[in-house]
Amino acid sequence: MMKQLFFLLLLLPSLVQAKALCPQSVTTLETNQCLSVKLERAVEELDNNLDLIRLRHAHNHDLLTLIELAQVKWEAYRKKQCQTVFLMYEGGSIQSLMTASCAIQLARERNQLLRETYLLQQ
Repeated sequence: MMKQLFFLLLLLPSLVQAKALCPQSVTTLETNQCLSVKLERAVEELDNNLDLIRLRHAHNHDLLTLIELAQVKWEAYRKKQCQTVFLMYEGGSIQSLMTASCAIQLARERNQLLRETYLLQQ
């Protein structure tokens, strides 16, 4: 009983986050579809930000090389981090919700960092 309660307490913030991302969704299927759209948008925004960075800093080859390397490393981090979330909820009906929420959150954080660091300055 205590183990189940502990697991529920761990699960609650993630469920709240998934629901906050898609408040109009009622079913798990609707939430999954909504999260897929949100993830697609976050990845598109990330691609757009990287394109803008490449344009703005085209004159600085060394900087762009480091940004590209950082992006590759960040993508590897995102993959591993969200794989751990996937494993944590293995067998659960919300496994895909939590994994998508992880990817969306990390993409949004990366987008914010890229904007603040490389696009909003100057």
